[in-house]
Amino acid sequence: MNMGKAKSILAGLAVLLVAGCEGPAPASGVTERLSAPYVEAQHQYRFASGSSTLSAGERSRISSFLNTLVLDAGDVLIVTIPSTGKPQIDAERQGVMHSLLARYPAKTQYLQDNNFGTRPSPYRQVGIIRVTRAQGLSVSCRSGIDDLGCANATNLAVMIHEPGDVLEPDTTAAMAYRDGSGQ
Repeated sequence: MNMGKAKSILAGLAVLLVAGCEGPAPASGVTERLSAPYVEAQHQYRFASGSSTLSAGERSRISSFLNTLVLDAGDVLIVTIPSTGKPQIDAERQGVMHSLLARYPAKTQYLQDNNFGTRPSPYRQVGIIRVTRAQGLSVSCRSGIDDLGCANATNLAVMIHEPGDVLEPDTTAAMAYRDGSGQ
């Protein structure tokens, strides 16, 4: 065997060895393969300056907006509550929104800044209600031996009764504990 041929064989073996050291692509979990295409609608509302009151007209506009959407248990309401920087008023604002939205079957998330400023700003009077509705489920995978979790993801998608659960799952005791403890 000549020296040139031996070097080329060794170089080929080195390339094969290095290629063999490359780790396998990370496998996607079953839940990471599920997605729920969704649509959303938004509504702005306004509190009276520096207070926790909503006018009768504002309450009526919020109710009209939500009633036209015919909400169900799979929908998600994301409510942004403007902060005044005063803890008592901020808590009252959250209570007002909670009581106003309690009659709707959708899941509700309340978002509010923890701002320690004491002077109310005109920008802190406006909140947003965002309604998110899932439009079914989709599974991102290719069937076959190369994608072994595809069957599990497809089976899970068939078992999920409410597509909105992919966007916002129901709170479990463990999730409530985690969210309450700030971890």
